[in-house]
Amino acid sequence: MEVKFSTHKWNEMATDCLVIGIPEGLKQPKGPLQPLDALLDGQLAALLAEGDLTGKSKDTLLLHTFGKISCKRILFIGLGQSVTFESLREIAARAVRTALKSKVSHLALALDSFMTDGVSEQETAQALVEGSLLGGYRFKGYALEERNDHRLSRLSIVCQEGQTSEVEAGGKLGEAMAKGTNLARELVNIPGNLLTPTGIASAAVEVAQRYGMEYEILEREDMIRLGMGALLGVAQGSAQPPKLVAIRYKGRPIWEEVLGFVGKGISFDTGGISLKPREGMEEMIGDMGGAAAVIGALEVIGQLKPEVNVLAVIPCAENMPSGTALKPGDVITTMSGKTVEILNTDAEGRLVLADGVSYAKRLGADYLVDVATLTGAVLVALGTCTTGVVTNNEAFVEEVMEAAAEAGEAVWRLPSFDPYKEQIKSKVADLKNTGGRYAGSITAGLFIGAFAEETPWVHLDIAGTSWAEKDTDMSPPGGTGSMVRTLALLAMGRA
Repeated sequence: MEVKFSTHKWNEMATDCLVIGIPEGLKQPKGPLQPLDALLDGQLAALLAEGDLTGKSKDTLLLHTFGKISCKRILFIGLGQSVTFESLREIAARAVRTALKSKVSHLALALDSFMTDGVSEQETAQALVEGSLLGGYRFKGYALEERNDHRLSRLSIVCQEGQTSEVEAGGKLGEAMAKGTNLARELVNIPGNLLTPTGIASAAVEVAQRYGMEYEILEREDMIRLGMGALLGVAQGSAQPPKLVAIRYKGRPIWEEVLGFVGKGISFDTGGISLKPREGMEEMIGDMGGAAAVIGALEVIGQLKPEVNVLAVIPCAENMPSGTALKPGDVITTMSGKTVEILNTDAEGRLVLADGVSYAKRLGADYLVDVATLTGAVLVALGTCTTGVVTNNEAFVEEVMEAAAEAGEAVWRLPSFDPYKEQIKSKVADLKNTGGRYAGSITAGLFIGAFAEETPWVHLDIAGTSWAEKDTDMSPPGGTGSMVRTLALLAMGRA
């Protein structure tokens, strides 16, 4: 979708549909709505007086202009009583989804009608662009007969002459955030037979090449040389070879104060020998949601070019049962030298992340954030709207949570008291890969934390937030792109 900024007057904007925000409780046209009402022969005033335009949040009314102004249709959408950055983003998403039902190709949003105290011009533009692009995303799929999913080809933000620089800056930020999020969604939605560990690695390299980032790909032989027994162990049951991608974004002259992102890249998770139930297993194409989030964040960072050093490490494997697969009771040696007793081969994500975290430290990461669709337990604890957080550093976790709040992504910190760490101690190895049924999302996170050691570290469990079962304004069913914007804003905040 092409995003443009226009200084045309509303009535001169030649577009398929013009979107105008209406505050709740408005009884008659005010400000920029007054000349529009005159052009519409007083019909806007009549709609407000008769209650057809309530202004309630996300209420919509689509009208044909019958040639009275340049645009073919006007979509009025309610702003509600309290307008925030987050509500504007959702309102824009609803507007796009409503307009698409009328096969609109060029949509314009009248910026001034969405302006409110407490939200700047730049923030309003960002929210409108970001919400529009997120709401307009659709996964094309693979049907022989193309689905009837109409898409916008052009989005215009209509502003005044003096607003252009601020509006374009906000729009650029919103566009970057949405593109990175939609890239992550696209990767999560690709079936496991079409997006193997090799495919995940290729997708990451494409982003690195697009923005001139340094990268390397570790093959099985490299992992053997480095002693990555955890990543190799998970992969040994599959015919698909494991991969590990490391990407360096150098926003500063010296490679220091490096922010490390480690994303779980399990292209498909059967559970291995500890086989999952058949119901819902098809959704395990999304078990690389952490890798997708990191790749999406790199897309945002590549576009915006913040002055910060970022290292991305993405360990990739497929978890399959076979005669060569890892077994319950096996003991493996990780890259760090720590040994792990395998109690459940379906607790594989923390294993690949263990070696991923160790490798990120080796490459110079001073701060670590791992992102993973790690546990079903986090859904039991927090549902599908909130990401679980575990950490070893108070200051760093506050930084991450502030970035999440700015991104509009809900996170909740879980405790990490010493008794939880006792649950993952093994009698035959340094650690065991599951602490049992109780506090499963906490002990899984703390297992990864054992490999972060003293490095400031935050774990984000997105098992509940990376996949949407139902359609929402901001996301169709499938991959959501969870945590892309949080990671990107964390990096930008450090700049």
